[in-house]
Amino acid sequence: MNRSLVPVLCALIAFAAVWLGLLWCARFKPSRRRRTGKMLVGIAAVLLLFVPAGGLPLWNRAFSFYPNPSLPMLGIVCAALWQRLLGIAVFKPADWRATWIFGALAGTVLYLHPIVLGAVDLYYWGWERDTATWALAGAAAVFLAGGNRLGVLLLAALIGYAVNALESRNGWDYVMDPIYWVISVGVLVQWSLASVFRWSRASIIAPTRRRAASAIVPSRQPWEPKVRAGLGPAADILQPGPDCR
Repeated sequence: MNRSLVPVLCALIAFAAVWLGLLWCARFKPSRRRRTGKMLVGIAAVLLLFVPAGGLPLWNRAFSFYPNPSLPMLGIVCAALWQRLLGIAVFKPADWRATWIFGALAGTVLYLHPIVLGAVDLYYWGWERDTATWALAGAAAVFLAGGNRLGVLLLAALIGYAVNALESRNGWDYVMDPIYWVISVGVLVQWSLASVFRWSRASIIAPTRRRAASAIVPSRQPWEPKVRAGLGPAADILQPGPDCR
């Protein structure tokens, strides 16, 4: 473990997360006029992190319970903070989708596989240096080849693993952590509920609109002749005159 990097990384993640949370609570949207207010919120975030809690600064106390934040989680927080501050989207919608789906699937397999597989311990392979390195490199290469920025986050995790940036020596801890997993699962559940709501709403509204449209269109009167297909404008001459009514 590189002990000189751990406090820096922990403080950076804590600062970015608190700043982002305060901006979200204050409902600051990307705007140049509000940049001063955002900087003041950032200063407040710094001061908040150094509030003593049990004899330790708040940021240090937080990471006594959460010692191994993953590198993708740091990238997610920084990308969201950058977009909130400057209005510049670091991630495209496809990048966000891949990031959340990867977090939900990888976290579920890593944390819940003992329930299904029993004695098989996939977490053990994270302690194997070569296995973890090649797995991270392969996953990063696949996403980078597809033009997805999730590959950049996985590459950052690989570099962090190479220099022992975290307290853990398990390679999977550089890619996944419980908070990243829980947030990813929550996002997927939200997507699913939104899709079900849109489908149910469409299934209810569409038939109602069709019935309303059919009620507005007048039906053909018995005395009106049937117009032959292809007559076009000439069909007007077939309409009955006043004497026929």
